[in-house]
Amino acid sequence: MKKKILLLLILLPSFILLIQPIRTLGEELPPGMVVGDEKGIHANKDGEYFVKVDDVEPGKSWHKSISLLNMEKDVPYQLTMLISPPKVSGSLDLSKAIKMKLTYEGKVIYDGPASGVSKSVNLQNKPLDLGVFSSGDSRALEVDYSISGKYTMDDFELKNKMSNVWTFYAVKSKDPVKPKPKTTGGVIKSIGRLPLTGETVRKAMIFLCIGMLVILICLLIWKKRNRVNVDGNGGE
Repeated sequence: MKKKILLLLILLPSFILLIQPIRTLGEELPPGMVVGDEKGIHANKDGEYFVKVDDVEPGKSWHKSISLLNMEKDVPYQLTMLISPPKVSGSLDLSKAIKMKLTYEGKVIYDGPASGVSKSVNLQNKPLDLGVFSSGDSRALEVDYSISGKYTMDDFELKNKMSNVWTFYAVKSKDPVKPKPKTTGGVIKSIGRLPLTGETVRKAMIFLCIGMLVILICLLIWKKRNRVNVDGNGGE
């Protein structure tokens, strides 16, 4: 008995270490990090955004736009999102029947069942990286749902429902996004490996013009002196 208690005391710190990383995922979403859709549904302080789907019909499709905004002053956040296992009821598993496409910054980042689990991506286990949000940054996560018209009324004999939770996590970023260098007229050129901004190009052109002007003046002086020498020799 004493050996079992001693073994438990030795292993207890290991269990605490394993549980701690999971608990830290439940950190509250900062008040200034706003996540919400066009219907006014927002993520709560725990970062939980509720997705509810019911009364779905064969061949139906619909769109949802989720706005992501960092209103925290001078605090950049790394934002990620994780989809929980859905709860379904009825005669049809809507989490598999409904197709979901996520588009972020012009790129399709997920295309598969609404459950968040496809052949290549598992958003229930691996959080979706939404990037770093500096103060004032705003982006949109476009969500397109659709269900095939192949289903019949037999598949909707009972009222089908699906609900799950998308949890957004915001962690202070150690590497804030650096502002892009300002350019004149938006022109950026390069010489060799050194990038030149529009301002640098303008200065280079001024020095080039001055150099060409100096060369032109020297040529005119040389030509004038050469003509004087020729005229002088002809006079003798």
